[in-house]
Amino acid sequence: MKHEIVAFDKSSEHLVFRIEISNTLSDELAALMEWTEPKDAIYEYELTSEQISRLEKMTGEAFNHPDYIFQLSCSA
Repeated sequence: MKHEIVAFDKSSEHLVFRIEISNTLSDELAALMEWTEPKDAIYEYELTSEQISRLEKMTGEAFNHPDYIFQLSCSA
């Protein structure tokens, strides 16, 4: 599974950017998202400010911005 952070502009709802999350971080990602079942990883989730902050540290990317809505997306 491939997970990525996707950012959408709050006013236009257009996709602004994507950040791929390395598969090496899958255990940390599962803990952050509080997934309890393997199938939990296949859904899309809107991210909280705390999750965004932790994902910035995990990925080494600074991406948080008040004009964007952030989601975690999964593709097979």
